[in-house]
Amino acid sequence: MKKAFLLFALFSFLLSAPAAVSASQLDPVILKNAVDASAKAEGTKLGEYSLVDQDGVRFNLSEYFAGKKPLVISYIYTSCPVVCPTITAEFKKAVDGAKEAFGDKFNVLTIGFDAPNDTPERLNEYATKFAGSVKGFRFASSDPETMERLLNSVGFFRVRQDDGSFDHIDMATTVKPDGTIYRQVYSLRSQPQNLALRLEELFTGKAGASSLSLVDKLKFFCYRYDPYSGKYVLDYPVFVSIFIQALIIGGIFYAVWGKRIMARYRKKKEGPR
Repeated sequence: MKKAFLLFALFSFLLSAPAAVSASQLDPVILKNAVDASAKAEGTKLGEYSLVDQDGVRFNLSEYFAGKKPLVISYIYTSCPVVCPTITAEFKKAVDGAKEAFGDKFNVLTIGFDAPNDTPERLNEYATKFAGSVKGFRFASSDPETMERLLNSVGFFRVRQDDGSFDHIDMATTVKPDGTIYRQVYSLRSQPQNLALRLEELFTGKAGASSLSLVDKLKFFCYRYDPYSGKYVLDYPVFVSIFIQALIIGGIFYAVWGKRIMARYRKKKEGPR
C-alpha cells in the first residue's frame, strides 16, 4: 500500500512538474517539443511557397534550389521589441563571418513570420534599422496560410500571446542546394560561429553531428537570454526546480526500491553461509 501511494505521488508530481517553471519562461516540456520538431525537419525537402520580399517582389522559395548554392533561413517578426532585433544583429554577424570564409557561395533569407502584419514596407524598415541595410539580405513574408505551411515544414516553433507578441525559438535553418533541410542552427545569440561550421560541412561534404548536443539541450532548459547583457544566464528558478524534482524522484525511488536493493547487495557481499 505504501509503495502504491509513493508511486502515485511520483506520477502526480511528474504531471504537475511543468507548473514549477517560471511563468516568464517557456515551459521546458513545450521547449523540448519545439526542439524535437525542428530536429525532425532535418532531412526533409522544402516544397513550393509563394513569398513577397521587402521590395514587393513576388517569388517562389523553390527558385533558390535551382542553382548550386545552399540557403540560410532566419526567422523574425517586425514588431518584436527586443529579441528579434538582437537575433538579427547576431545573425548578420554570423553571416558576415561566414562570407569571409566562403564569399557569396550561399544565399540568405529572413522570414517575417507574423503574417499579414509583416508587410514589404515593414520588412524594408526593419532590415534597414537592424541589419544595417538590405544589401546581401532578403526579407520576405506571405499570407497566413502559406506562412503556416512553410514554418511547419522547417520545424519553426512559435506561440502567439494575447498581446500579439510571440514566444519563439532562436534558430536558423541551413538548406542544401536541392532544397533539403540540412541542419538547424540554434542559439545564434550565443553561438554565431555554428552557422559557418554548418556551411563548411555542406561545402566539404563532411556531415557533422546532430544540431543539438546534450550540453546545448541543457542550455535551452536551464538558461534564459538576458537582453541587457546580451548573454545566456542561468535561470535559477528552472535550475532549482529541476534539482528539487531530481531529489524528490530520487527519494521516492529509494523509499520504494532502495532497501530491497541494499539488502540484495549486502547478501551478495556476505556470500553463502
